[in-house]
Amino acid sequence: MALSALSLRKRSAHITAGLIVLAALTGACQPRAQQVVVLPTVMVLPSLTPSDTPTNTPPVTRTPLPTDTPILPTATNTPTETAIPPTFTFTPSITFTPSFTPFPSATSTFTLTFTPTITPTFTPSNTPIPSATPIPSATSIAPTINSFTVSNTNVAPNSNVTLTWSTDAESVRIEVLNQGGTILQTLPLATSGTINVAIPGGQGPLIIFRLVAIRGGQERNLSLPVTITCELGWFFGNQYAPAGAACPSANGASGGGRFQPFENGSMIYVEANGLNTVYILRNSDATYRSFESDWDGDFIDGDNPDGLEDPDNVFNWAFYNTNPPGNDDDWENIIGWGTDDDSSGTRTIQFEQGTGVFYIDSPLGVFRFSGGDEGTWVRIRGPL
Repeated sequence: MALSALSLRKRSAHITAGLIVLAALTGACQPRAQQVVVLPTVMVLPSLTPSDTPTNTPPVTRTPLPTDTPILPTATNTPTETAIPPTFTFTPSITFTPSFTPFPSATSTFTLTFTPTITPTFTPSNTPIPSATPIPSATSIAPTINSFTVSNTNVAPNSNVTLTWSTDAESVRIEVLNQGGTILQTLPLATSGTINVAIPGGQGPLIIFRLVAIRGGQERNLSLPVTITCELGWFFGNQYAPAGAACPSANGASGGGRFQPFENGSMIYVEANGLNTVYILRNSDATYRSFESDWDGDFIDGDNPDGLEDPDNVFNWAFYNTNPPGNDDDWENIIGWGTDDDSSGTRTIQFEQGTGVFYIDSPLGVFRFSGGDEGTWVRIRGPL
């Protein structure tokens, strides 16, 4: 009776296992959304050996099988357990392995996204850079001044300086300019070299040497200023010397003189430096005219208006005995009548070196005369 009960338990266990397998197969046949399925590990069924006879049935040992071979249960010692083959129904679980095929197909689509061949498309954008290389070749045509120096930047007039230069050019010239920018001299020279140049006198306190290099129709230039240091100073102050004024040819000469203001001008008489000269200045156009005095002491009484003065002393002679420049009119119609009596005093005169320009002081200030018997004048400073 106990044996039949044991046999009955075993049969019911086999039936239960078959039902479990059948349910698994039924569920597997249902359509499912494609997804990653994690296969369950092989279920180890509990031993059906009754607890009261543990030694009669040895434990069934199950080893994990590869996924590509059907999982066969280990047969027990009893021949009746050969009915376990329903576990062959696990072979449908092998059909789940094709469900992994979407992953290989996914890898193929992933390789399509490997279109990072975009990076090569950036390299053609760099090609415009080589197109810029013609620009340096164009600049190479232009001349280059490597160096340009002068031996001394403060010199006396009529002294020498040494100029040294180096260029990459087809031709070179050095221009000598005064402070006003007027070209005094042009020297065609080799593209590199050294030369001694005389500092011209009578050209003001500054001389400029300009190096001009030429190549391919293009020019480059570089200028060097040289200050001319005068040995003598101006009697009215060096700071008042006009730009471009030459150095004094001698110290200022002082002597007797006179001055009288007029409505539209003035008169200056100078005895200094051996002169005996009357200078008549016209205000309207800043011109002057000078006359060597031939006054014998006579005085002409003119018809001067009330409140205005006749020209006095040597100015009386010049007013009535000389003519204004450029016409036969009277000085009365050019400079008018005197606005005050004449005054005597010391007059100082000083000449520029090599230009003929001279300076005379007066109660109204210092005047610069362009040179000669007639010309233009300008007041460069107030009274001393």
